Amino acid sequence: MSRRTTSLIHVGGLLLFLVGLPIALGYVCALLFSLTSRDSNSAIAPTVALTFTLLTLGAGTIVFRHSARALNNQPSAVMTLPPIITLIGAFALLLIGGAIITTARFVPAFFLPPIIVSAAALPPLIAVAWFAAHHLDGVTWRRGIVAFFGGATMSVALAIILELALPIFVLALVSAAFNAVSRYLQSFLDALAGANIANALTSPGFILLFVQLAIIAPVVEEFVKPLLTLPLLRQLARRDAFLLGALAGAGFAAVENIVYTNFGFALWSGVLLLRAIGCAIHPFGAGMVAVGWRAVLLREPQARKKWLMRFGAACGMHALWNGGSLLILTLAGAQFFGRAQPTFDLLGLSITGILLAFLIVLGLTTLWLGRAVANERSLLTLSTREVGEFDLSDRAIAVWAVACLVVIVPLGVTALQLVLK
Repeated sequence: MSRRTTSLIHVGGLLLFLVGLPIALGYVCALLFSLTSRDSNSAIAPTVALTFTLLTLGAGTIVFRHSARALNNQPSAVMTLPPIITLIGAFALLLIGGAIITTARFVPAFFLPPIIVSAAALPPLIAVAWFAAHHLDGVTWRRGIVAFFGGATMSVALAIILELALPIFVLALVSAAFNAVSRYLQSFLDALAGANIANALTSPGFILLFVQLAIIAPVVEEFVKPLLTLPLLRQLARRDAFLLGALAGAGFAAVENIVYTNFGFALWSGVLLLRAIGCAIHPFGAGMVAVGWRAVLLREPQARKKWLMRFGAACGMHALWNGGSLLILTLAGAQFFGRAQPTFDLLGLSITGILLAFLIVLGLTTLWLGRAVANERSLLTLSTREVGEFDLSDRAIAVWAVACLVVIVPLGVTALQLVLK
């Protein structure tokens, strides 16, 4: 990285630190105001405040310190992560401890925020540790921290702007379209409140949400996640570029996990468990796109085509995860919020259960792909190959096709029944 880029990062770390000082004070105030409450919802404000404190004051301090060492030409050690079993055990202990505190209502505003923030960050880091197989090689602490916090700050901010601010601004210019979208979303929520799954799944509101989550969000997020790693990619081997991008995706995923828990705070542990199933989605996608960017920066042969293929693979996995998650939340939401208990199954199998199984298969597949790519292995012959250039064997494609059909066929039949009704 050039000295000028390092200086910019150094200044950015200082600005984050200064912005974080009043935010840290706000966290202390939110904590003090909530300490007397025994309701778990009292931990929402402290959790949000703690998250912003860590992303500003915490990240700024670390980035400022490491960039100062870089400007003084002080080397950074190779990054190391704890054993995977340790990370998984820590995640389980956090969930159990948080559940006990929530049930006992023992000062939840004090204990739950650090538990939730830590539990939200662990699953994507577990995925990176699994990809790396304990060998991060050229990824130093300095590079890894910049990538992680860059994904958690700049990439999240850009994603919010591109996914929310710009579409809302465009719709606001056309008031009729904005009002139509509002009505569609309202009808979707009304259908959920009445446990009317048929109307919920066939409503324009559901379709709009599906397009937003399964098309717009994957394209935007896979593009922005590894952007801060671009100045570093020229000097890295392909494997290191993949792992550095994966760390940026892990930072992005950690913040996204916290956001999801605050939307359903009463079920925060269940939300984190569901998100943990797909812990590799964000790291894998960001790693693939980072490898593509490296090829473009080094002007490798057919670099643009390879970037597009890697970007498409990342968006495809992300879209499958978001689409399946939305269907589960819709079906479960109608059960949870509705007045009646809807029962939709096919051949004795619950549609929600089938979708959950699909997400598990998708999550395991992404872990498998990430490990293969990071270890420069072909999924066909297990021979050494270029990172990011993997081929699926006929058997692998067949297994994946069957797994998809197990979900798609029942969903298609059920959707047809709903439409005909």
